[in-house]
Amino acid sequence: MTAFFATFLTGFKFLWRNPVSVVILVTFPIVIILILGNALGAYISPSTELDRVPVAVAADPDGALGSFLQSADISRFLELTFTDKAGAELLLAEDKAAVTLIERDGDVEVVRAGFGGLQTQLVLSIIDSYKQIGAAATIAAMSGRNPYDLFKVDIAVKAMPLGKRIPDSIDYYAVTMLVMILLYTGLNGMSLFEKGLLGDTGNRSRIAPISKPVLIGGLLAASTVTSFLQGMVTFAFSGLVYGVYWGERIPLVLLTLFSVVLFSQSLCIFLLMALRNQGAAMGITQSLIWVMTFVSNGYAKISFGEADKVFQYAPNAMAHTVIFGAIFGGNEDKMMLFLGVLFALSAALFALAFLFGRRRLA
Repeated sequence: MTAFFATFLTGFKFLWRNPVSVVILVTFPIVIILILGNALGAYISPSTELDRVPVAVAADPDGALGSFLQSADISRFLELTFTDKAGAELLLAEDKAAVTLIERDGDVEVVRAGFGGLQTQLVLSIIDSYKQIGAAATIAAMSGRNPYDLFKVDIAVKAMPLGKRIPDSIDYYAVTMLVMILLYTGLNGMSLFEKGLLGDTGNRSRIAPISKPVLIGGLLAASTVTSFLQGMVTFAFSGLVYGVYWGERIPLVLLTLFSVVLFSQSLCIFLLMALRNQGAAMGITQSLIWVMTFVSNGYAKISFGEADKVFQYAPNAMAHTVIFGAIFGGNEDKMMLFLGVLFALSAALFALAFLFGRRRLA
């Protein structure tokens, strides 16, 4: 048995030796996906009856946006008032409109009071379907029609292969929750490195006749394989039992999930090496995961205005873009860019981790 394999096997057994923890890590995401997916499915579906949303629109009624909003399949959800920017803001201030839409420079600004409820989320989905053809399936699901039947105006639209499936709520939550759970599995690497490299066990290992690269590589392989296997249980179970649609480009989806695993390992190991305190590193990790999921719209669809241009590079958001693009069609150049950025971030964090930890590994 080689030193690398022996180290890998020891670390692997360490991570799987507590059956209670293993059951929680494997079953928790499955239960969460079921609860949230079914809850959202009951919250809104193609048969959901909604009151028309009062919307003030600061745009040309005869323009592309105005024509789109007034099309039969869209206007049945909305009570439209076309006015100027000042008039739209006044209607919102007087609580006569739930949402205002302001068109400027080819973009559409959505203004609402607070986060809003189902009505404002509906308007956000409609505007997403106008701005991004990748989100048109949401409106298609509501109207029970092909998304291209909704576009009766002259709008440049890129063909999007929906295949035989329009995404359901369970599909969205399976992706967002699996990505979030894989980020949490980085704590595997943190625990293993604390125990097997920096603790008493690590002290004994470092004086043994084994090179540091082999020791580090074996531990990293053990934590990465463990985390990826945990994710694969959720991936397979969600598809076989819940009917989650993972598309036809499974290798690309799995590669993206693997990149998330590597990023989570590198982030946690870097924080452990930099702070030299597992408790502090764990607290910061959990906070970062929550923030990254929030700004990536993993919990709810929220517009952050100009900040969205920055938040699209959050690890969760990049993973969502690649996976959803692989399943339902997306910008290939952007997908490959984001996938490369995820791997590059992991490499940079691993390098920084070993830079901070070089004295402790002496």
